[in-house]
Amino acid sequence: MPRCSFLLLATGLVLSASAQTFCSPQGNVVLFSNYDGGPLTINVDQNIPDLFIGVVSYEFCKITVTGPFAGNVTQLVYAGFNGDNDHCNVGQPLTTTLNGVPAALTSIQFAPAATFPNNNGYGSMICAYDCDVASDQGGCNTADQVAHYFLYTYGGILRSHRTQYGCWQGVQNLSAGGNCCEDPLSTGIAQPGTHGPQALQVDRDGEVLTVHTDRALVVLDAAGRTVRSLEAAPQGRKRFDTAGLPMGTYVMREQEGSGYARFIVAR
Repeated sequence: MPRCSFLLLATGLVLSASAQTFCSPQGNVVLFSNYDGGPLTINVDQNIPDLFIGVVSYEFCKITVTGPFAGNVTQLVYAGFNGDNDHCNVGQPLTTTLNGVPAALTSIQFAPAATFPNNNGYGSMICAYDCDVASDQGGCNTADQVAHYFLYTYGGILRSHRTQYGCWQGVQNLSAGGNCCEDPLSTGIAQPGTHGPQALQVDRDGEVLTVHTDRALVVLDAAGRTVRSLEAAPQGRKRFDTAGLPMGTYVMREQEGSGYARFIVAR
């Protein structure tokens, strides 16, 4: 039987934007953000199941999805100001267009409300150009606001985020990753009515995980779908055999409470 390897992520983990091209190699959410908009051609050159693509800009974008695995895209969403200044010489129409994905899988959201508060950002999703979340962004969003908006609204796990100020140029290959991994959801998953996320203690024995909690658990995949439900363990420990789970990133979460643990299955 092939052996599995696990990476357990705890509450205090911080992903470094400067050191990581892929925020989670098993993630399914890919983000692009800038100010000037322009022709954004996205080459889906990797086989990423349930692929979600999110784009933020101030000026309009001509977004084209192409590549051998373009059919994996389940949603393509633009959330921004959608200005009509043609700084990038795209030409008519002077509004965002989404191409290469069935229309039923696309959405254009005009300056929707931000879902994550950051005093250095903005209250609506309108633009982003930097991975710095600790300095004023001059009226644009911070990178953590961008990630939170898409992950909180649509679900999934951040794979990569590429952000810049100027026009998009050339082809953006998904295999090239991004340059920003700011993600406020990467440090935990809070439940309504709780006081914030708490990392569960998890022990590993081969492919079996022992979770230290007396509460019922759910196991979610990278798309946020429940793949296992585990009954409460009055003794305070629940054994969970990961055999049979496909490769990928998962979250174990208390059904009532704020405890969680992330793990990756790789064979």
